Amino acid sequence: MFKSFILIALVASAIVAAPAPEKTPEEARAELLSFGISPQAADGLIRIGTEAKQAAVKPDGSTQSPMEAIGAVFKLFADMDAFMKTQSPEDQAAAKKMFETKKAEDDAKWQNLMQNGGK
Repeated sequence: MFKSFILIALVASAIVAAPAPEKTPEEARAELLSFGISPQAADGLIRIGTEAKQAAVKPDGSTQSPMEAIGAVFKLFADMDAFMKTQSPEDQAAAKKMFETKKAEDDAKWQNLMQNGGK
């Protein structure tokens, strides 16, 4: 469990530190399906992500502080983790594979960035 939390924290920090172009829900769903996640689990994960994104905007339209944003990312991953525990073992294995693949991709990007002096 603790290893999962570390992995989630690393992925979350990568997401916060190096934002990528935003994917549409259809693109996100296609990517989830490509890892073997069932359509029902993919839709649930997209719903959780959409709710988190909507919660990030305050009623007055302002954005979250850095600490609020970090807390929101941890909540997002906790919600995703709790949801995936309710899914089939096959979906859980596919999600684990996806997170490991994404972590490896992010690690490679960071390694490349560090080797090139941040350029």
